[in-house]
Amino acid sequence: MLVKFLRVLLLTSICTLIVSCGEKNVNAPIIHSDVEFGKTDYKKIVRANNQLGFDLLPLVDADSDGNILLSPTSLYMALSMIYNGADGETKKEIADILHVDGVDAQDLNKANASWMNILHKNSDEIQLQIANSIWLNERFHFQEEFANHTEDYFHATIEEIAIGDSDSTKRMNNWVKEATNKKIDGIVEPPLDPDLVSILLNAIYFKGDWKYAFDKKQTEVGTFHLSDNIEKEIAFMTLHEKISYQENEYFQAVSLPYGEEEMSMKVFLPNKEIELVEFINLLTEENWKKWNAAFKQKQGTVVLPSFQVEYDVHLNDVLKNLGMNGAFTNEANFTKMVDEKVPIWISEIKQKTFIEVHEEGTEAAAVTSVVVVTESTASEQPFYMKVDRPFFFVITDDKSGSILFVGRITNPQG
Repeated sequence: MLVKFLRVLLLTSICTLIVSCGEKNVNAPIIHSDVEFGKTDYKKIVRANNQLGFDLLPLVDADSDGNILLSPTSLYMALSMIYNGADGETKKEIADILHVDGVDAQDLNKANASWMNILHKNSDEIQLQIANSIWLNERFHFQEEFANHTEDYFHATIEEIAIGDSDSTKRMNNWVKEATNKKIDGIVEPPLDPDLVSILLNAIYFKGDWKYAFDKKQTEVGTFHLSDNIEKEIAFMTLHEKISYQENEYFQAVSLPYGEEEMSMKVFLPNKEIELVEFINLLTEENWKKWNAAFKQKQGTVVLPSFQVEYDVHLNDVLKNLGMNGAFTNEANFTKMVDEKVPIWISEIKQKTFIEVHEEGTEAAAVTSVVVVTESTASEQPFYMKVDRPFFFVITDDKSGSILFVGRITNPQG
């Protein structure tokens, strides 16, 4: 049942952004004002992002009852970046995944820039930020428009890497480590594919203090009922407070606020007769909107397990099941990404996540990587020729083209 508390995090905007280690400026925007977008443009994609989360959850580790922790926001922004390089059917596939079919890339960029600004938080109680970076094989060159849009609207840093240099992998993983406050060590595994064109990274870090902290003195060991009637003794935290709560024929739910209630963790506990998979199947944008509106302030007690989870998942098959097929083949159309006239496609989309929930609050991180490759450019393989049967030979004068000797050998020792 611990998975109930982890999976519900997918429904919140917890996992989104990077911690700032410098002096805190609560109101400082992450996207500068000289980039053109509307302050409320983010509203165009918030529901689409939530729906992406609902789309992913039933398909990720569908045959497993283990813990799952995803960040739809991290994936949404990573795919939004590469959307700038897509065209034709590939662009439509990604648009369908992002639920923005027919939306111009520039409008999607503006919505993401607005979204990053509204999500950015750096107060004493809540730290929530986003970081993007793009790593380009030094043999390739981004098209100017693609580079400008990702730098301006996604605040992405663009770095060149040498494929054969082991330091390239270290640089990318160090970026991930710094961006997630050391909660995720890295996501790129050496050695790099010699056909690599680019890796797009979105990193996320969140740290929030509960508005109503759990009293450590009330934390006690109790029984947690796993699946298949298995029981486990774990630590439970207890909170007595007037907070947002609801219950219906499907579940009980509580909304635990962070800071000054700018953010919250919403925990859903399906009723005993309802399997978790049944509850997940109820997750739609329509139900989510209805459930959010149903929370009411009520005095009560919450008993919640403290937990820490690290999770990683390859999303290729999941996204293919959702209809994004062509982007993973050499028929993909990313002709708006690099100057070189070579076929490029996505070889891998991967996500790593981390969360720790304790009496004081929550710390969470996520990294999504999108790996873009091309056809092999390696030189021809060396040949192998073993002359172990009758052969023919000639000796020529190559300047004149004259054959001086001609022969056939059937027995070299004859």
